[in-house]
Amino acid sequence: MARIVVCDDVDGAFRNSGELRRLEAVGDVTVYDRVAETRQDLLERLRGASVVLEIRGRTVFDRETLVNLSDVCLIASTGPHRIDLRAAAELGIVVTTTPGTSTESVADHVFALILVLARHIIPADQALRRRRWEPVTGLELEGKILGILGLGRIGSAVAKRALGFGLHVIAWGPTLTPERAAASAAKMVSEEELFRTADILSVHLRYSELSDDFINADRLSLMKPSALLIDVSWKGIVNRQALTAMLQAGRLAGAALDLCHSCPIDMDDRILDAPRTVLTPHIAWQTVESYQRAARASVDSILAYVSGKPINVVNPDAFKSPRQAAQRR
Repeated sequence: MARIVVCDDVDGAFRNSGELRRLEAVGDVTVYDRVAETRQDLLERLRGASVVLEIRGRTVFDRETLVNLSDVCLIASTGPHRIDLRAAAELGIVVTTTPGTSTESVADHVFALILVLARHIIPADQALRRRRWEPVTGLELEGKILGILGLGRIGSAVAKRALGFGLHVIAWGPTLTPERAAASAAKMVSEEELFRTADILSVHLRYSELSDDFINADRLSLMKPSALLIDVSWKGIVNRQALTAMLQAGRLAGAALDLCHSCPIDMDDRILDAPRTVLTPHIAWQTVESYQRAARASVDSILAYVSGKPINVVNPDAFKSPRQAAQRR
């Protein structure tokens, strides 16, 4: 039987998902409840393992690590943001993912951030806890323009929710078409119009070399001073220094960010002291339901691979490797 390692189930979500039994049917399973502190610690854990289940990018699989995983043939990941996919393919390590398992959770979180920011919930709560009665004037959503930057799976889920709040939805993305926008009850506009007219701008671009530093000082300067920015995208798309400067200068009414990076944010990051912000620690995806879906999908991918019918593979070139050929014999 295969040796399978779940390398970072830090909150016990996988153990509590009910999926462990299915995995044990095809292999000897070891579950670790903390992230390995060092590369050597990780390599020791994975010694002799042929299948690895990695949860939400908590563990780094860079080239140097992958080169030393001579027995691993499959990494089933719920979010392979910190896996060197090119190196994995070259080495013959197949990587799978769990598409769509957190879409609803993230879309819900976007509106949680919008409402908390627009209605000044946090400062009102904090004032009461200081025993001070300080009513604040908020912003209604009805009739406002919600701009969605990147109308993919999550962006479309956000657009669907926006209709219930009476928001007018506009969208732009590098591959968006008017027909796809209309299917989400959104109007496709130019990139510049999106930034200039949105009362609330929600960022849903996929991270790539093209989207790196996309929300920079120049694009932020196009936004209304009364506008709100909502960011649940991966680190690097929004320039936090530029955003902080805009907020400190009073040139943006507010921003809410789910700080999407697998490591804790640098506690010296200037965004932590920026005014009129709501910040969460990469939890937009983190719900009981999302965990359950991701656990099920990960195990489905492992079982499919073991049976010779792999699914949800993100680096198919890995199958050209001698390692995979030997695995199939």
